[in-house]
Amino acid sequence: MSTEYMPVIFIHGWGGVSDMFRDFDEHDERDPYIGWNDGCRYNDPEGWLKLRETPNFEGMVFRLVKDYNYYDAANDESLTLLTQLCRAYPTSIPPGLPYHASDKTIWIFRYYEYNADHLHLSQNARKALLYELQTRGYKGPLAGIPYYAALLALTIRRIAGKTCYDLEKLCPGTTPTARGLGLKRVALVGHSMGGLIARFAIQYNLYDTQEYVGKLATLATPHGGARYAIASRMLRWLPGLTQDDVMYLDPSWVNKHLGGQNPQAFHKPLPPSLKEEDVFCLIGTRRDGYFLIARRLPRTDGIVHQDEAYLQGFPYAYFYQTHSGSYGIRENLAPYQALRRFLFGDLHVKIWVESVQFGASAQHAHADNRFFFRYGVKPRGINVYLNEISEECENQPKPRTLAELNSIVSAGRYVVYDGFADSAAVVPLAGLEMPGVAASEAEVPHLQIEHRSYLYNAFVGGMPVGSNYTMVPLILGVTHITASDQEFNFTLGVSVTKR
Repeated sequence: MSTEYMPVIFIHGWGGVSDMFRDFDEHDERDPYIGWNDGCRYNDPEGWLKLRETPNFEGMVFRLVKDYNYYDAANDESLTLLTQLCRAYPTSIPPGLPYHASDKTIWIFRYYEYNADHLHLSQNARKALLYELQTRGYKGPLAGIPYYAALLALTIRRIAGKTCYDLEKLCPGTTPTARGLGLKRVALVGHSMGGLIARFAIQYNLYDTQEYVGKLATLATPHGGARYAIASRMLRWLPGLTQDDVMYLDPSWVNKHLGGQNPQAFHKPLPPSLKEEDVFCLIGTRRDGYFLIARRLPRTDGIVHQDEAYLQGFPYAYFYQTHSGSYGIRENLAPYQALRRFLFGDLHVKIWVESVQFGASAQHAHADNRFFFRYGVKPRGINVYLNEISEECENQPKPRTLAELNSIVSAGRYVVYDGFADSAAVVPLAGLEMPGVAASEAEVPHLQIEHRSYLYNAFVGGMPVGSNYTMVPLILGVTHITASDQEFNFTLGVSVTKR
């Protein structure tokens, strides 16, 4: 199956402490991409990387333009210039001019621009938005996440639908008579609160959003609510905090109005059109390097707890990144590598541990010894993790005896990777048969698993007892591979399906 491209809409998160008092400040004015084009340079104090290409991440918008020839629609929201370009070169593109298409477009949804201190919506428009929310089953005020979700739904309809609504002429009960761009389906990528805004628009089917959304990715989104938001109630006496956005991150609000982390058990679930492989949650695990007070919040990215950042029944992955900033989950290469495989890859890959046994050369094969493991999954040829389970990430399973480990494994609860890849990594075995070369030796691996074993010690935490790496060939169907280190032998199950 060829790659299915669709317009990508980026949705930013809550603006931070400054937005507790102002909805749109000077920093927002200076950053038209609201953080989506911030990147990171990987400095190397030792200098050895200078022998190779220095790895830089330029930012998600720039990388999509650079890697996939996406078109930045920030200054061409009617796509007039793009249409002229496509008409000028309908079949052949001159050398040096990248090919663009309307389904390969990038959009930034800047919802703070719709707040009262920046844009004054008419009373009719506000009544129409509230009418849509009430008609779809939401009975709260026109503020925060529901308000932004309604505006996002209008944006989605304008990009994907053949007909759309004119915000300036919007009235309760208005039918869509304006001409949309007709791009059929979009991919939504939401950071933090942006993921909840996207979910609300989809789950409540605002302006028929479900018809037009093909994929949903969330980065550091508090799907179970953000625990720190509860403390914000104590600040309600401050000016401007009565309806501040942070209140909508309260776990009680998220659970009541979105179903928390189990939307499929909610009375307004994600639609059947969004299958398991169409939703992906990226979870940050690094608190060191974020705000000083945030560094004291265990098992968080500095703000969102790991246990609140995924959706039940859908794939998710862990990254050693903070909520935002220099080490942020939006601003670094590893999450981008995972995101681009979700957006454009046509394979859904699951890897899990099926059995663990002591090896013949094991030095610590005692029934009472407790062990834990570190796993990191990398794409072939790129030194970043697509998923990391480690003590550093604070997501490592607790130390267990071998018998306890196999009890967990037999229950199918030791998943190493649940993510995506592309069919370019799959080589048909029949095409590799040649004299003197066994097909199994000619398989081209796409993923590499780095694994380390530790013996638990109450004084030092963990003592390393084994390490190795295993290459995983991506073959359609379910396969079983063996892995080993100095202490253990593992059997891994690998499932590769077409999306």
